[in-house]
Amino acid sequence: MAPTSADKDNGDNGRLARRQQLLTEIVLRNKLTTLVFDGDTTCRVLEQVLLRSYGVQTQGVDNGRDAIALIAFGAKFNLIIIKKILPIMNGLEETRQIH
Repeated sequence: MAPTSADKDNGDNGRLARRQQLLTEIVLRNKLTTLVFDGDTTCRVLEQVLLRSYGVQTQGVDNGRDAIALIAFGAKFNLIIIKKILPIMNGLEETRQIH
């Protein structure tokens, strides 16, 4: 019996679900943390919700000064998501200061 399009969809969905499960397991095992800074509250919250759905711990800030202050006070992050255009200081300047 030849596979139907429904069988193919279920196979694709099964592979996607398995990949999502593996990603979640990796994140939880390694306790990844991310700093998200974006001046747009809606975008920042959506990014954090998406990351948290995979088990990533997140900290959100709306400007670069707060991000630099967190890092200066010893906060450690595995990933930093920076919007290129930010209030007060742009993402490129932020990256230079973090380094």
